[in-house]
Amino acid sequence: MEMAERRLFGLFGDPVGHSLSPHLQNEAFRLLGINGVYLSFTVKPEELGAAVQAVRCLKMGGVNITIPHKERVVPHLDRLAGDALLTGSVNTVVPEGGQLVGYSTDGEGFLLSLRHQGQMEPAGKKVVLLGVGGATRALSFRLAQEGVAALYLVGRSPEKIAGLQTALRERIGFPAAGLSFADPELEAVAAEADLVINATPLGMFPATNDQPSFPLAACRRGCLVADLVYHPLETAFLRQARKHGLPTLEGLGMLVYQGILACRLWTGHTPPFAPLYRFLNGLLAPDRTSMG
Repeated sequence: MEMAERRLFGLFGDPVGHSLSPHLQNEAFRLLGINGVYLSFTVKPEELGAAVQAVRCLKMGGVNITIPHKERVVPHLDRLAGDALLTGSVNTVVPEGGQLVGYSTDGEGFLLSLRHQGQMEPAGKKVVLLGVGGATRALSFRLAQEGVAALYLVGRSPEKIAGLQTALRERIGFPAAGLSFADPELEAVAAEADLVINATPLGMFPATNDQPSFPLAACRRGCLVADLVYHPLETAFLRQARKHGLPTLEGLGMLVYQGILACRLWTGHTPPFAPLYRFLNGLLAPDRTSMG
C-alpha cells in the first residue's frame, strides 16, 4: 500500500528560535490525522525572495510569516486575500491553483482571544496599540472595523505611524491618532484607555526584562492590558500591569487562534482550541518568566 506523501509546512522569520508555531502546527496535524510536518526556518531579509521561491519549488503545503517579513513578503506573492488585501500585512501564505496567496490571521486571531479569554467586546472601546509593525497593521484595521471609539498608535517611527494613519483613513475612513513613546499626552491617553496592546517584540525571550515605555500607572481601573508576546507567558509588561491592579491578557491565546485559522486555510480542517492551548501552556509552564 502506497503511503501518502508527507507535506512540508514552515515558518519564515528572524528570529524564529523562540517560536512555538512548530509545536502548535505539528500537534494540530496530529489531532487532525494530517500527514504533515512543520519546521521553522531562519530567513534573513535578503533571503526572503529565495525562501518564497522554495515554497513553490518544494511544493510546500504553506508557510507562516513572522518578524520582520510580514510586509516585506508582499511583493514576492502572486496576490493577497482577506484581511491582507486591506492591510498589506501577511502572516500566512497558501498555495492556491499554482499561485501563492497571502492572508493575515493576526487580526481575527486577536479578536477571538480578546472575546473568549479577555471577555471584552472591542466596539465602543478606546484602544492603545504599542508598535507599528505588521501585527499592528493587522490589528488596527480589524479593531477599527469592529467599531472601536478611538485608536491610538504609539511608536518610535513618525513615518510608519503617519503611513498607517493614512492607510486607515483612505481605505476604511478611520481617523487614528498617532503618538511617540515620549509624547507628553501619553499619560492622558492612558487614563482614558479601555485596552492597551503591546504589539512590539519587547519582552520576548531571551530579552525577558525588556518592555515598552508606557505609563501603566496612569491607566484607569479595569483597563485591560494585552501582550502579543507569548514567550514568556508572563512578560515584564504584564507583570507591571498586574502590580497596578490591571487585568491582563497573555499572547498565547492569540497564537493558538491565528494558528488554527492558518491551519484551516492550508488543510480545510479546523483543529480544536482547548487541547492545543493546554499543550502549549504545558510547554511554557515549567518557567513562566524566562522561557517559552
